[in-house]
Amino acid sequence: MNIQSSFDYFLKIIIIGDTGVGKSNFLYRFVNGKFSQLYQPTIGIDYKSKIVVLPKTKQNVNLQFWDTAGQERYKSLNKLYFQRVQGIILMYDITKRESFESLGNWTKLIFDNLDYIPIVLIGNKLDDAEKNRIVREEEGQSFADEHNFLFFEASALNGKNVNTAVISLCEFIISHLRRTNSFDIINNKSLSLNDIVEDKKVKKAERKEPCC
Repeated sequence: MNIQSSFDYFLKIIIIGDTGVGKSNFLYRFVNGKFSQLYQPTIGIDYKSKIVVLPKTKQNVNLQFWDTAGQERYKSLNKLYFQRVQGIILMYDITKRESFESLGNWTKLIFDNLDYIPIVLIGNKLDDAEKNRIVREEEGQSFADEHNFLFFEASALNGKNVNTAVISLCEFIISHLRRTNSFDIINNKSLSLNDIVEDKKVKKAERKEPCC
């Protein structure tokens, strides 16, 4: 079977949050099923892909993850990657208060670019909760409830809630798209970086006034 016909849905998901909260390790754990000790800060953007089977419907979903850099200087770059996004993983570190306090800025960035999108909020590094927890679970849940986000605490190190969080987001996305009849963006076509760049060029050209 050709891989392009072997899945029912294609979803583009981006993961955002402050640098050092564990975004890359979280995705590595989900995609590869193990933890990587070789951490390097993401520069610009990284890309990962995985086909999963939804446990409830047994449908195949082709997930494309775009891992954005969390550093302040890359936030303007991140705006490009909101195009054609169907879902977002928003992450903070439960052992770093400042990463939780940054959620307001990240949420504003999201909704400055999108009217509405399914989001899962993840408090990462649950494995370190007993010794070094700073952000209480109730605080994360309250922020998620306020903004209508899904919420999980998870650990990229031991895998706790990693798969559950991503699968729940997938189900949330598909439910939202069905409810809003947005099936024009669910198809069996992969979205490349070139597609996004070309979209931006076209939109920029369309805004120009005729020369004569």
